[in-house]
Amino acid sequence: MNRLTTERDILNETIGAIHREAGLRLDVVGHEVGTGDKRVDAIIRIPEAGTQLVAEIKKWAPHVNLGAVINQINHIAQPGKGMFLADYINPTMGERLKEANIQFIDTAGNAYINQPPVYIYIKGNKPELNLGARGTDKTGRAFQPTGMRVVFAFLRDKNLINAPYRHIAEQAQVALGAVGWVIRDLVAQGFLLEGRKKNQREFAKFDGLMDEWVEAYPHKLKAKQRIATFTADDPGWWQAIDLKTFGALWGGEIAAAQYTRYLHPKDAMVYIKKDDMAKFLKTARLRKIAQNEQADVRVDLIEPFWKEEQNRGKTADLVHPLVAYADLIETGDPRNLETANRIRENYLR
Repeated sequence: MNRLTTERDILNETIGAIHREAGLRLDVVGHEVGTGDKRVDAIIRIPEAGTQLVAEIKKWAPHVNLGAVINQINHIAQPGKGMFLADYINPTMGERLKEANIQFIDTAGNAYINQPPVYIYIKGNKPELNLGARGTDKTGRAFQPTGMRVVFAFLRDKNLINAPYRHIAEQAQVALGAVGWVIRDLVAQGFLLEGRKKNQREFAKFDGLMDEWVEAYPHKLKAKQRIATFTADDPGWWQAIDLKTFGALWGGEIAAAQYTRYLHPKDAMVYIKKDDMAKFLKTARLRKIAQNEQADVRVDLIEPFWKEEQNRGKTADLVHPLVAYADLIETGDPRNLETANRIRENYLR
Protein backbone atom coordinates (compact mmCIF):
# COMPACT_ATOMS: atom_id res chain seq x y z
CA MET A 1 0.00 0.00 0.00
CA ASN A 2 1.45 3.36 -0.99
CA ARG A 3 1.14 5.65 2.03
CA LEU A 4 2.54 8.66 0.15
CA THR A 5 -0.84 9.51 -1.30
CA THR A 6 -0.75 13.30 -1.03
CA GLU A 7 1.72 16.14 -1.33
CA ARG A 8 1.32 16.71 2.40
CA ASP A 9 2.51 13.13 3.03
CA ILE A 10 5.61 13.74 0.92
CA LEU A 11 6.27 17.03 2.70
CA ASN A 12 6.17 15.34 6.10
CA GLU A 13 8.27 12.37 4.95
CA THR A 14 11.01 14.54 3.40
CA ILE A 15 11.30 16.72 6.50
CA GLY A 16 11.64 13.57 8.59
CA ALA A 17 14.19 12.09 6.18
CA ILE A 18 16.58 15.06 6.24
CA HIS A 19 16.41 15.17 10.04
CA ARG A 20 17.18 11.46 10.15
CA GLU A 21 20.03 11.62 7.64
CA ALA A 22 21.68 14.93 8.53
CA GLY A 23 20.16 16.08 11.81
CA LEU A 24 18.73 19.17 10.09
CA ARG A 25 15.47 20.59 11.36
CA LEU A 26 13.12 22.25 8.92
CA ASP A 27 9.97 24.22 9.73
CA VAL A 28 6.95 24.49 7.47
CA VAL A 29 5.72 28.09 7.60
CA GLY A 30 3.15 27.93 4.81
CA HIS A 31 1.04 25.52 2.73
CA GLU A 32 -0.33 26.24 -0.77
CA VAL A 33 0.56 29.91 -0.57
CA GLY A 34 -0.30 32.52 -3.20
CA THR A 35 -2.80 32.96 -5.98
CA GLY A 36 -2.98 32.57 -9.74
CA ASP A 37 0.15 31.27 -11.42
CA LYS A 38 2.29 32.13 -8.39
CA ARG A 39 0.89 29.41 -6.10
CA VAL A 40 3.57 27.48 -4.19
CA ASP A 41 3.09 24.14 -2.47
CA ALA A 42 4.98 25.04 0.70
CA ILE A 43 7.39 27.49 2.29
CA ILE A 44 10.19 25.85 4.28
CA ARG A 45 12.31 27.62 6.90
CA ILE A 46 15.86 26.50 7.78
CA PRO A 47 16.42 27.83 11.32
CA GLU A 48 20.17 27.13 11.26
CA ALA A 49 20.57 29.34 8.18
CA GLY A 50 17.83 31.84 8.95
CA THR A 51 16.44 31.48 5.43
CA GLN A 52 13.22 30.38 3.78
CA LEU A 53 12.83 28.28 0.63
CA VAL A 54 9.88 27.98 -1.72
CA ALA A 55 9.02 24.33 -2.31
CA GLU A 56 7.43 22.46 -5.22
CA ILE A 57 6.17 18.98 -4.31
CA LYS A 58 5.66 16.08 -6.72
CA LYS A 59 4.54 12.48 -6.52
CA TRP A 60 6.01 9.82 -8.85
CA ALA A 61 9.01 12.09 -9.39
CA PRO A 62 11.02 9.68 -11.60
CA HIS A 63 8.29 10.11 -14.20
CA VAL A 64 7.98 13.90 -14.10
CA ASN A 65 9.20 16.33 -16.73
CA LEU A 66 12.18 17.64 -14.78
CA GLY A 67 12.66 20.57 -17.13
CA ALA A 68 9.13 21.71 -16.34
CA VAL A 69 9.82 21.36 -12.61
CA ILE A 70 12.99 23.45 -12.86
CA ASN A 71 11.17 26.11 -14.87
CA GLN A 72 8.28 26.18 -12.40
CA ILE A 73 10.59 26.59 -9.42
CA ASN A 74 12.53 29.34 -11.19
CA HIS A 75 9.19 31.05 -11.80
CA ILE A 76 8.02 30.98 -8.18
CA ALA A 77 11.32 31.41 -6.31
CA GLN A 78 14.21 33.82 -6.24
CA PRO A 79 17.55 32.39 -7.47
CA GLY A 80 18.90 29.87 -4.99
CA LYS A 81 15.70 29.90 -2.93
CA GLY A 82 13.77 27.11 -4.64
CA MET A 83 13.40 23.54 -3.40
CA PHE A 84 12.00 20.34 -4.94
CA LEU A 85 10.43 17.81 -2.56
CA ALA A 86 9.62 14.38 -3.95
CA ASP A 87 9.15 10.70 -3.20
CA TYR A 88 12.42 9.74 -4.93
CA ILE A 89 15.07 11.67 -6.83
CA ASN A 90 17.56 9.39 -8.58
CA PRO A 91 21.24 10.43 -8.92
CA THR A 92 20.85 11.68 -12.50
CA MET A 93 17.90 13.88 -11.53
CA GLY A 94 19.82 15.08 -8.49
CA GLU A 95 22.77 16.19 -10.62
CA ARG A 96 20.48 18.08 -13.00
CA LEU A 97 18.76 19.83 -10.11
CA LYS A 98 22.08 20.70 -8.48
CA GLU A 99 23.41 22.13 -11.76
CA ALA A 100 20.26 24.24 -12.02
CA ASN A 101 20.78 25.51 -8.44
CA ILE A 102 17.55 23.84 -7.30
CA GLN A 103 17.78 22.34 -3.81
CA PHE A 104 15.94 19.11 -3.11
CA ILE A 105 15.02 16.44 -0.59
CA ASP A 106 13.32 13.11 -1.20
CA THR A 107 11.71 10.64 1.19
CA ALA A 108 14.75 8.33 0.98
CA GLY A 109 16.96 11.08 2.41
CA ASN A 110 18.72 12.13 -0.78
CA ALA A 111 19.22 15.87 -0.58
CA TYR A 112 20.99 18.97 -1.78
CA ILE A 113 20.84 22.10 0.37
CA ASN A 114 23.16 25.07 -0.07
CA GLN A 115 22.19 27.76 2.41
CA PRO A 116 25.39 28.85 4.21
CA PRO A 117 26.36 27.83 6.79
CA VAL A 118 24.25 24.77 5.92
CA TYR A 119 25.57 22.63 3.06
CA ILE A 120 24.25 19.10 2.51
CA TYR A 121 24.60 16.80 -0.48
CA ILE A 122 23.40 13.22 -0.06
CA LYS A 123 22.88 10.79 -2.94
CA GLY A 124 22.60 7.06 -3.46
CA ASN A 125 19.86 6.29 -0.94
CA LYS A 126 17.28 3.87 -2.36
CA PRO A 127 13.52 4.29 -1.93
CA GLU A 128 11.69 1.88 0.35
CA LEU A 129 8.89 1.35 -2.15
CA ASN A 130 8.98 0.14 -5.73
CA LEU A 131 8.10 3.39 -7.43
CA GLY A 132 7.58 1.69 -10.76
CA ALA A 133 4.76 -0.36 -9.25
CA ARG A 134 2.86 2.74 -8.23
CA GLY A 135 1.98 3.65 -11.77
CA THR A 136 2.49 6.98 -13.45
CA ASP A 137 -1.08 8.19 -13.62
CA LYS A 138 -0.73 11.36 -11.59
CA THR A 139 -3.42 13.17 -13.52
CA GLY A 140 -6.84 12.37 -14.92
CA ARG A 141 -7.83 11.02 -18.30
CA ALA A 142 -7.47 14.44 -19.87
CA PHE A 143 -3.71 14.02 -19.61
CA GLN A 144 -3.53 10.60 -21.22
CA PRO A 145 -2.47 10.53 -24.93
CA THR A 146 -5.96 10.96 -26.40
CA GLY A 147 -6.93 13.60 -23.87
CA MET A 148 -3.67 15.46 -24.50
CA ARG A 149 -4.67 15.91 -28.14
CA VAL A 150 -8.00 17.44 -27.11
CA VAL A 151 -6.38 19.72 -24.54
CA PHE A 152 -3.86 20.89 -27.12
CA ALA A 153 -6.69 21.74 -29.50
CA PHE A 154 -8.33 23.81 -26.73
CA LEU A 155 -5.07 25.60 -25.91
CA ARG A 156 -4.50 26.34 -29.59
CA ASP A 157 -8.04 27.69 -30.08
CA LYS A 158 -9.79 28.89 -26.91
CA ASN A 159 -13.15 29.16 -28.67
CA LEU A 160 -13.13 25.43 -29.38
CA ILE A 161 -14.31 24.56 -25.85
CA ASN A 162 -17.84 25.60 -26.84
CA ALA A 163 -17.85 23.99 -30.28
CA PRO A 164 -19.99 20.91 -31.05
CA TYR A 165 -18.34 17.68 -29.94
CA ARG A 166 -18.01 16.46 -33.51
CA HIS A 167 -16.07 19.57 -34.50
CA ILE A 168 -13.82 19.26 -31.44
CA ALA A 169 -13.09 15.62 -32.30
CA GLU A 170 -12.25 16.56 -35.88
CA GLN A 171 -9.89 19.35 -34.81
CA ALA A 172 -8.19 17.19 -32.17
CA GLN A 173 -7.99 14.12 -34.43
CA VAL A 174 -9.67 11.86 -31.87
CA ALA A 175 -12.76 9.65 -31.74
CA LEU A 176 -16.01 11.47 -31.04
CA GLY A 177 -16.62 9.53 -27.83
CA ALA A 178 -13.39 10.81 -26.29
CA VAL A 179 -14.44 14.46 -26.23
CA GLY A 180 -17.09 14.13 -23.54
CA TRP A 181 -14.91 12.41 -20.99
CA VAL A 182 -12.04 14.81 -21.56
CA ILE A 183 -14.31 17.78 -20.93
CA ARG A 184 -15.80 16.14 -17.83
CA ASP A 185 -12.33 15.46 -16.49
CA LEU A 186 -11.20 19.05 -17.10
CA VAL A 187 -14.28 20.29 -15.25
CA ALA A 188 -13.63 17.86 -12.37
CA GLN A 189 -10.02 19.09 -12.11
CA GLY A 190 -11.14 22.72 -12.09
CA PHE A 191 -9.64 23.74 -15.43
CA LEU A 192 -13.04 24.37 -17.08
CA LEU A 193 -16.22 25.85 -15.67
CA GLU A 194 -19.74 24.98 -16.79
CA GLY A 195 -23.07 26.56 -16.06
CA ARG A 196 -22.10 30.14 -15.21
CA LYS A 197 -23.34 31.18 -18.63
CA LYS A 198 -26.15 29.36 -20.38
CA ASN A 199 -24.84 26.39 -22.35
CA GLN A 200 -21.33 27.83 -22.22
CA ARG A 201 -18.01 26.66 -20.87
CA GLU A 202 -15.12 28.89 -19.87
CA PHE A 203 -11.55 28.46 -18.77
CA ALA A 204 -10.98 28.67 -15.04
CA LYS A 205 -7.20 28.21 -15.09
CA PHE A 206 -5.88 28.62 -18.63
CA ASP A 207 -2.23 29.08 -17.59
CA GLY A 208 -2.51 26.16 -15.17
CA LEU A 209 -3.93 23.95 -17.91
CA MET A 210 -1.08 24.92 -20.20
CA ASP A 211 1.49 24.15 -17.49
CA GLU A 212 -0.10 20.74 -16.85
CA TRP A 213 -0.07 19.94 -20.58
CA VAL A 214 3.54 21.02 -21.00
CA GLU A 215 4.65 18.94 -18.02
CA ALA A 216 2.88 15.81 -19.27
CA TYR A 217 3.75 16.26 -22.96
CA PRO A 218 7.16 14.48 -23.13
CA HIS A 219 6.00 11.27 -21.43
CA LYS A 220 2.32 11.06 -22.27
CA LEU A 221 2.26 12.10 -25.93
CA LYS A 222 5.61 13.01 -27.46
CA ALA A 223 7.23 9.69 -26.52
CA LYS A 224 4.52 7.85 -28.48
CA GLN A 225 5.09 10.04 -31.53
CA ARG A 226 8.89 9.78 -31.51
CA ILE A 227 10.36 8.09 -34.60
CA ALA A 228 14.13 8.02 -34.05
CA THR A 229 17.19 10.16 -33.35
CA PHE A 230 19.74 10.98 -36.03
CA THR A 231 22.92 13.00 -36.37
CA ALA A 232 24.76 15.03 -39.00
CA ASP A 233 28.43 15.66 -39.69
CA ASP A 234 27.76 19.34 -40.36
CA PRO A 235 26.30 21.32 -37.40
CA GLY A 236 24.74 23.79 -39.83
CA TRP A 237 23.06 21.11 -41.94
CA TRP A 238 19.59 22.46 -41.26
CA GLN A 239 20.16 25.92 -42.73
CA ALA A 240 20.02 24.61 -46.30
CA ILE A 241 16.86 22.54 -45.77
CA ASP A 242 13.39 23.73 -46.81
CA LEU A 243 11.12 21.64 -44.61
CA LYS A 244 8.00 22.77 -46.46
CA THR A 245 9.00 20.53 -49.39
CA PHE A 246 8.69 17.52 -47.05
CA GLY A 247 5.47 18.64 -45.35
CA ALA A 248 7.48 18.89 -42.14
CA LEU A 249 7.92 21.51 -39.41
CA TRP A 250 10.77 22.66 -37.20
CA GLY A 251 10.27 22.23 -33.47
CA GLY A 252 12.54 22.66 -30.48
CA GLU A 253 15.50 25.01 -30.61
CA ILE A 254 15.26 25.88 -34.30
CA ALA A 255 11.59 26.86 -34.02
CA ALA A 256 12.37 28.82 -30.87
CA ALA A 257 15.21 30.67 -32.59
CA GLN A 258 12.87 31.66 -35.40
CA TYR A 259 10.14 32.80 -33.02
CA THR A 260 12.40 34.82 -30.73
CA ARG A 261 15.55 35.69 -32.71
CA TYR A 262 17.29 35.02 -29.41
CA LEU A 263 18.56 31.44 -29.25
CA HIS A 264 21.45 29.99 -31.27
CA PRO A 265 20.17 26.47 -31.99
CA LYS A 266 22.31 23.40 -31.45
CA ASP A 267 19.98 20.38 -31.52
CA ALA A 268 17.14 19.96 -34.01
CA MET A 269 13.65 18.59 -33.73
CA VAL A 270 11.69 17.83 -36.88
CA TYR A 271 7.98 16.99 -36.84
CA ILE A 272 7.44 14.88 -39.94
CA LYS A 273 5.18 12.08 -41.17
CA LYS A 274 6.84 8.69 -41.51
CA ASP A 275 5.90 8.52 -45.20
CA ASP A 276 8.01 11.62 -45.89
CA MET A 277 10.97 10.60 -43.75
CA ALA A 278 13.13 8.67 -46.25
CA LYS A 279 13.36 11.51 -48.75
CA PHE A 280 14.09 13.99 -45.99
CA LEU A 281 16.90 11.89 -44.49
CA LYS A 282 18.54 11.49 -47.88
CA THR A 283 18.36 15.19 -48.68
CA ALA A 284 19.56 16.27 -45.24
CA ARG A 285 22.29 13.60 -45.17
CA LEU A 286 21.37 12.42 -41.72
CA ARG A 287 22.38 9.09 -40.24
CA LYS A 288 21.11 7.20 -37.24
CA ILE A 289 23.16 7.60 -34.08
CA ALA A 290 25.19 4.47 -33.44
CA GLN A 291 24.98 2.66 -30.11
CA ASN A 292 27.06 4.41 -27.43
CA GLU A 293 27.95 7.20 -29.89
CA GLN A 294 28.39 10.62 -28.29
CA ALA A 295 26.97 12.74 -31.10
CA ASP A 296 27.57 16.49 -31.09
CA VAL A 297 24.52 17.02 -33.30
CA ARG A 298 21.14 15.49 -32.39
CA VAL A 299 18.17 15.46 -34.73
CA ASP A 300 14.97 14.03 -33.25
CA LEU A 301 12.23 13.04 -35.68
CA ILE A 302 8.70 13.10 -34.30
CA GLU A 303 5.39 12.39 -35.99
CA PRO A 304 2.88 15.27 -35.70
CA PHE A 305 -0.22 14.61 -33.57
CA TRP A 306 -2.32 17.63 -34.56
CA LYS A 307 -4.55 18.52 -37.46
CA GLU A 308 -2.57 20.21 -40.19
CA GLU A 309 -2.98 23.95 -40.59
CA GLN A 310 -2.22 26.10 -43.61
CA ASN A 311 0.65 28.09 -42.14
CA ARG A 312 1.82 31.13 -44.04
CA GLY A 313 4.53 33.72 -43.80
CA LYS A 314 7.64 33.51 -41.68
CA THR A 315 6.24 30.74 -39.45
CA ALA A 316 5.09 28.49 -42.28
CA ASP A 317 7.67 25.82 -41.41
CA LEU A 318 7.40 26.06 -37.61
CA VAL A 319 5.34 24.11 -35.09
CA HIS A 320 2.79 25.97 -33.00
CA PRO A 321 4.53 28.11 -30.33
CA LEU A 322 3.10 25.88 -27.59
CA VAL A 323 4.88 22.82 -29.01
CA ALA A 324 8.15 24.74 -29.37
CA TYR A 325 7.73 25.99 -25.79
CA ALA A 326 7.13 22.44 -24.50
CA ASP A 327 10.14 21.12 -26.44
CA LEU A 328 12.42 23.67 -24.78
CA ILE A 329 11.00 23.23 -21.28
CA GLU A 330 11.64 19.49 -21.49
CA THR A 331 15.40 20.03 -21.84
CA GLY A 332 15.79 21.92 -18.55
CA ASP A 333 18.72 23.77 -20.15
CA PRO A 334 18.97 27.31 -18.67
CA ARG A 335 19.40 28.96 -22.11
CA ASN A 336 16.39 27.04 -23.41
CA LEU A 337 14.25 27.88 -20.38
CA GLU A 338 14.96 31.58 -20.83
CA THR A 339 14.02 31.37 -24.51
CA ALA A 340 10.93 29.30 -23.70
CA ASN A 341 9.65 31.99 -21.38
CA ARG A 342 10.14 34.57 -24.11
CA ILE A 343 7.90 32.42 -26.32
CA ARG A 344 5.34 32.18 -23.53
CA GLU A 345 5.32 35.92 -22.97
CA ASN A 346 5.11 36.86 -26.64
CA TYR A 347 2.89 34.11 -28.07
CA LEU A 348 1.04 32.19 -25.35
CA ARG A 349 -0.43 34.81 -23.04
